[in-house]
Amino acid sequence: MRDDTAVDMAPLSGMADGQAPSRMHGIHMPQVRLPFPAHEPNRHLARAEAALKAWLDECGICRSAESRRSLERTRIPLITALAYPDAAPDVLELLVQWATWTFVIDDEFDDGPDGQDPARCASALATFLPVLDGAPAGASVSARAFAGTWERLVEGRSPGWRRMFGDDIRAYLWSYYQGLVDQRAERVPTLEAYRRQRCVSVAAYTWLDVVEIAMGIDLPEVVRHFSSFCDLREAAAEYVGLHNDLWSLERDQKAGAFHNAVLLVQHHHGVPLQEAVDQVNDLITDCAQRMLDAEHDLLLQLDAAGITGQAHADTLSCAQGYAKFVRGCFDFHYQADRYTAVAPDPAGEASAPHQLF
Repeated sequence: MRDDTAVDMAPLSGMADGQAPSRMHGIHMPQVRLPFPAHEPNRHLARAEAALKAWLDECGICRSAESRRSLERTRIPLITALAYPDAAPDVLELLVQWATWTFVIDDEFDDGPDGQDPARCASALATFLPVLDGAPAGASVSARAFAGTWERLVEGRSPGWRRMFGDDIRAYLWSYYQGLVDQRAERVPTLEAYRRQRCVSVAAYTWLDVVEIAMGIDLPEVVRHFSSFCDLREAAAEYVGLHNDLWSLERDQKAGAFHNAVLLVQHHHGVPLQEAVDQVNDLITDCAQRMLDAEHDLLLQLDAAGITGQAHADTLSCAQGYAKFVRGCFDFHYQADRYTAVAPDPAGEASAPHQLF
């Protein structure tokens, strides 16, 4: 699974509708290390796209034609198919629907009134969070869609996995409230605190959780408590969040809020924007190395704990799934209108001699 290359993110110059990678005059994106090879999207992508259209018609989660068009521009089936290339067709359909719900909620909190007022935000969260404890969804269309996908995702899963997934969803949803209160209070987080919170707010842990569903496995509870496994998850989640910050830099800068690692580095260290970009790239490189180190240590800890057979194989499959998730997230940014108006050729860049979800 290792291909120790770096991907050269193209020079930046101009952006359409705030959706391209940061292209501010005079700023160049560095070569970003990604030690995992590219892969094709899940071969059941077309089927998942058709199933998503039917699900959207049925659940009514898109409140307007513009909302529906925004989802189509985001190409959620594509990122899901890239993140989970080995998922069975019915599993991919479910994961696409779950991912779609998270993107809809993200847009609602980012752009809607629930994301502007702390009291409204907390009230909106109260329509979702009780579902995790078995409460009925209520009348909200979004809550009903959430409850339906939650029930299907957790069906047949182990108590340990359900607990992990539920805790990660709670943390992800509460991150909207936390971020809003921080913004209202004009509180600027430290870079260290931001890096921890970014893993949560980008929903990376929830996406990592469902790697097990995509791979058709359910890890032993003890493995989830290995320090190496925790380190692997943290490094993968942080990689995805920091890499996303590079693409959303100009949009975040215009918003004037410190929810971007580059802007925080510039603020706290007092360095030019280009140097801040380079420093965040160094952090991303460190995340990649931490993933490799954690994978190595995971093997040692499996042996130390006496875990063999199917449990051993499943753990390694999960680690491989994490690597594919990170790679898929990276490649998605070059292909979705949500982030770029002119998509570079990922295959060509990956084959370059010095070339990173």
